[in-house]
Amino acid sequence: MAESKNAEARVDVRDLTRQRIVAVARELYEEKGVQGLSMRLIAKRVGLPTMTLYGYFPNKIAIVRALWSMAFDPLFAAMRKAERAPAEPVQRLSLVANSIVDYWLEHPDLYRLVFLVEDRRERGDPNWYISETDVVASYMRLAPLIAAARGTPDIDCTAAAEALNCALTGIAHMRITVSEYPWAPSASYVDLILAGVIHGPLPARDLASPGQRSTSR
Repeated sequence: MAESKNAEARVDVRDLTRQRIVAVARELYEEKGVQGLSMRLIAKRVGLPTMTLYGYFPNKIAIVRALWSMAFDPLFAAMRKAERAPAEPVQRLSLVANSIVDYWLEHPDLYRLVFLVEDRRERGDPNWYISETDVVASYMRLAPLIAAARGTPDIDCTAAAEALNCALTGIAHMRITVSEYPWAPSASYVDLILAGVIHGPLPARDLASPGQRSTSR
């Protein structure tokens, strides 16, 4: 029993240390940008030897990926909350779409961290971040919402969901990176985009599914 409690305590301490490392990495990113995400700077701020830090995260990209997950978790929670709203299908899709744009506009630092820092695979790591997390699946919750809003719940709207996600991210991107321009309220752009998604034609049926496509990397 004592050994079990000691093991649990060690796990708790390790988890707390990992959380502290991620929190410090975010602080350094906010202070110094990408240059702040160095193993040496993070270790120094946390109070660990640099080599000890490698025992928690094997490289910088592993810390960046942990930061990405930290950024995505509240976004997907906001999307799920909007999806559960007592609303008609079109309004529900609008609520979810606006929750995506609003989240990034409320957290521009996280937007830059997620979309302006490139993922890469380190030696011995065969996977991309999006292939080992639920990010794609969470965004693809838009597909059945689009199908319901179009009045065609049995139609596969995966490609339409991808296009919508690109458009919503584009709204956030332009408002964050070109903030000096007098943009209209983001909700008005979302309405225009949703009008096309709901009432326009769906992508060609022969559009390859994500699993059949090749990447540019």
